[in-house]
Amino acid sequence: MASHYYNTVLNNVYNYYRADLYGRSSSRYDSHDRSDLKKVYKSIVNLSKDSPVFLLKDVRAIEEYSIHMKESAIRFRNSIASLGGLDESTMFEQRTVYSTDPEVVEATGLNISKDDTLDMTVESLATNQETVGNFLPESELSLSPGAYSFDVLTANSNYELQFNIGDTDTNQTIQNRLARLINHSNLGLSASVITNDQNESALVIRSNKTGTTASGQQPFMISDENTSQRKGIIDYLGIRESDDLAQNARYTVNGESFQSPSNSFVLDGKYSVTLKGVGGTEDDPVKIGVKPDYESLKDNIISLTGSYNDFLQAAAKYVDQHPRTNLLIGTMKAMSASYASSFTKAGITQDNNGTLSVDEEKLTTALGSADAEDTLGSLKNFTHTTLRKATQIQLNPMDYIDKRIVAYKNPNVSHYANPYLTSAYSGMLFNGYM
Repeated sequence: MASHYYNTVLNNVYNYYRADLYGRSSSRYDSHDRSDLKKVYKSIVNLSKDSPVFLLKDVRAIEEYSIHMKESAIRFRNSIASLGGLDESTMFEQRTVYSTDPEVVEATGLNISKDDTLDMTVESLATNQETVGNFLPESELSLSPGAYSFDVLTANSNYELQFNIGDTDTNQTIQNRLARLINHSNLGLSASVITNDQNESALVIRSNKTGTTASGQQPFMISDENTSQRKGIIDYLGIRESDDLAQNARYTVNGESFQSPSNSFVLDGKYSVTLKGVGGTEDDPVKIGVKPDYESLKDNIISLTGSYNDFLQAAAKYVDQHPRTNLLIGTMKAMSASYASSFTKAGITQDNNGTLSVDEEKLTTALGSADAEDTLGSLKNFTHTTLRKATQIQLNPMDYIDKRIVAYKNPNVSHYANPYLTSAYSGMLFNGYM
């Protein structure tokens, strides 16, 4: 009971200072699975196992400082995580898909690597089946009143459509009624009525999908030979025969021929492709591949330097109150200074207070140069170096406060970790993981 009360009080204190500076974090990187928590727990236990015993002054100020520094470290870590920085293989690896002729082939990436390049030619696009009926005088009608019907055969089923013609109907009212009937019947067809400048109208029926059926047939066929009501309507309207037949797209990939009923499809599970026109030849194919996404890379580098500056400035607020914070700032400055040569080429400079400034024009030029990989390599190393420092502060934000050492543990003796006690100084870390 006492332990529960003690933990509740600590939680309230922690969240009070946390909310005072940052509010409630909503980053998805604040969520952790069991293995992450085990690693954090083991790190704290190992850290506490050999920690000296020390006394603190002005505990209230230290509470604020330690919590704010820990939260700053967490936010810096989350920012790096959002850029893929927790895994060195994915940091600054943003890539985009390109097509050498987007007017022929458009492509986006699904699961691609640097070497997934394809050569394509497009011989024909997939088209819809379309029937344009006879143009008939809009206000006339040459059919007798009564009940009519016709059959529509599609790839999935056979439908009979029935309707009545009244004494006051005209060609155009019948065409509009049939268009609504087809559109509302979920046949996989779309119907409309078009007019010309001679006051004539025609019914147009079009398949919703391009290409032929799996058996190579057209998407629909209209007949009235076996219909249950009066015949003759389809010949009168001129919708028995199609004007344009559906055809599949025909294309080649790396010299091999393929067909597709749709102009949009997935290639090898890597590219989502849309055929836009006919083009490409065997000698000059359309190339689909991947290249660095310079715009995303630039945005991520700017975001990284911004997060680094925020972290450094958060620490600088406490220099007067906790002078040892200068050691942290000095360490961070030294880290960035060690990459000064590579940073200068990328348009990144260190200011007097240790923060980083970015010349976007120089950065864009550097990312497009032959030395781009070296520049990104330096940025990766810098990111992981600073991440390790942020993780140390996250584990024990008490490192940079003034404290009086009471007793060191004997370095010649192996100390056993207490599994029920992490640290009176760094155990607060778990408040950010629950």
